[in-house]
Amino acid sequence: MATINRKQPLPNLSLRKQVVAILRDAILACRLEPGAVLNERDLAEQLGVSKTPVREALSLLNHEGLVQILPRQAYVVTPITVRDVHECFDLRVILECAAVELAAARIGDDELAQLEAIVSGEADTEPSAETLVRNTGFHSLIARASGNERLTILIEKLLGEMPRLITAGYVLGEHESLMKSLRERNPVHARDAMRQHILHVKEKALGAAASGKPRPKADQPPFARVRRWKAARK
Repeated sequence: MATINRKQPLPNLSLRKQVVAILRDAILACRLEPGAVLNERDLAEQLGVSKTPVREALSLLNHEGLVQILPRQAYVVTPITVRDVHECFDLRVILECAAVELAAARIGDDELAQLEAIVSGEADTEPSAETLVRNTGFHSLIARASGNERLTILIEKLLGEMPRLITAGYVLGEHESLMKSLRERNPVHARDAMRQHILHVKEKALGAAASGKPRPKADQPPFARVRRWKAARK
């Protein structure tokens, strides 16, 4: 188990926020897999803190819907269901295909350059927290390029609810086909490319949900942030 040496304790509120961030990151990136049982004492030992900030963090994550509370101070990472996958990705198809069709007809050179910069940095073969941030940024930029503020709000809210589903169905390299359609300012091709992309991710996410085994990043332990946090607290 990881341990953290610190010279002096941090204020409880700051400590709680850091524990929340570490646990949330591990859950959203599926390093703490859906359905995994969590124990306050075990988590406290791994993070090198007392049980109090862990308990407070888990309570907050319960309110966010990422953790469910079990009897005897145990918790479980909220499972991903097949219904979750169908509902979220089907809604993405409706909203994002409309957005990219609008965007392709009006997107400017500056917006294209921002999208190109995101795509050029997509070198990961497995999902990570940084990958998910880039992915959300890419789709949010397209939504904003549509010029429809209400549509953008709906898409960004939906994306904010889906990090684990996107992790479970992560596909590298498909944004380039979207970029080609946007460069050509071709609304029909852009809509088709977006639909194909979302349905491909949905297919992989369905497989993960059905098997109960989402794909966490292979080279990272559940609390990959602990080492960086430890260094910052010395």
